[in-house]
Amino acid sequence: MTINDKHDNDNWEMLGHDPVPGYKTAFYIAVLVSVIYLAVAFFSGGGGVAH
Repeated sequence: MTINDKHDNDNWEMLGHDPVPGYKTAFYIAVLVSVIYLAVAFFSGGGGVAH
């Protein structure tokens, strides 16, 4: 008997959920801000040591 045989499909119904409005937008805004921050840090030089 495998591990999958111990679980029936009724238990998997608990894992479903309806998406909460606003989280997808907040995620995209956070990713956009982080990409902009990394681009600014990269192109400004970052204060690295110059030889």
